[in-house]
Amino acid sequence: MTDLPDGRTAGWITESGEPAPTQVRPIDSRTSVREALARLRKGEHLLWTGDFVNARHYLRSLRKRMAPRRSGAPDTPLQAWQATRRHTREVATTLSRLLVALEADGSLALKRAPDTHGAVTHAWGPADAPRLLPLRTLLGAMTAYSWHERGLEVPGLEGRLVPAYGVFSPTRHVYVQLLRHLDVQGHRVLDVGCGTGVLAFVLLQAGARQAVGTDIDPRAVACARHNAEQLGLSDRFEALQADLLPEGERFDTVVFNAPWVPEVPRTRLDRAVFDAGGATLDRFLERLPSALTPDGRGVLLISDLPERLGLWKPGDLQRRIEAAGLQVERLEQAPAVHGKARTKKGDDPLFPLRRKEKVQLWVLRMVQP
Repeated sequence: MTDLPDGRTAGWITESGEPAPTQVRPIDSRTSVREALARLRKGEHLLWTGDFVNARHYLRSLRKRMAPRRSGAPDTPLQAWQATRRHTREVATTLSRLLVALEADGSLALKRAPDTHGAVTHAWGPADAPRLLPLRTLLGAMTAYSWHERGLEVPGLEGRLVPAYGVFSPTRHVYVQLLRHLDVQGHRVLDVGCGTGVLAFVLLQAGARQAVGTDIDPRAVACARHNAEQLGLSDRFEALQADLLPEGERFDTVVFNAPWVPEVPRTRLDRAVFDAGGATLDRFLERLPSALTPDGRGVLLISDLPERLGLWKPGDLQRRIEAAGLQVERLEQAPAVHGKARTKKGDDPLFPLRRKEKVQLWVLRMVQP
């Protein structure tokens, strides 16, 4: 709990495990952006008490002041990536110290504040006391809730998907489109790290007999179950909270849209993209043979950008596959289609590599004796 300036105490909401601040100091638009940024960088937690609309402008101004200043082109793509990641972490850490206080009902007692009750309840449930959280975290929850209410159309999926806060949304549709290379007619399939469940649902609509989705995060499990009901697939779909593969079960097709960046995740949601040292990928490959039927196939969906950046050495993925007693039956790939690959934003030294990025579908099977 943290003491607020008005004498109340507030709980703490965090998505990255930071400890609750021991002290917060109120600010509003009368505090210059320059002064606030200096205080945030020193580790001070600042509680916004001014107008909500001004708070959004203030946050953008802080971020603009933190824009990187290029002193020259890095020597290698890896150095460019490392510099980008350092700056991203610095921005996230610094700006997460600009806080707002929620009332017990999930509302904001700020001028011109929108109705945040639905977004807050959807993301973190009800409460009986005030709660404190980073402004940028609240804005993320509000955006996620708007997507949750509207639903999401995914090319290749019949019906609208309902995303949820804290669950990775399938905004890169090429992953879904690559599944057209699979014949799953009559198969029992497993979607590892299922998130919203979209890959399992696409495969069910393509003729799979039954699908199981696993995820380590209970929010994803609940989201996938809800989507199965919305799409009329709940009689053929089961979502389980599990670390990768369920024990003692075998499947005709096992699909894993793997985290592709071999670095430490900062938040729960980051686990969908970041995998320290590739440890999660290695565990999946090692355990995959025990989850396949004799004629079963594993399917790995992954970006080739780590190799282009130098995060992986050429051939690393192939060697990991072979070390797990698996062999590649075939490899399909398609150009990555997302904002950073299509349009250069500012002085992005990685844009030439992002533009060449491919998303790969590896079809794996057990080495036959």
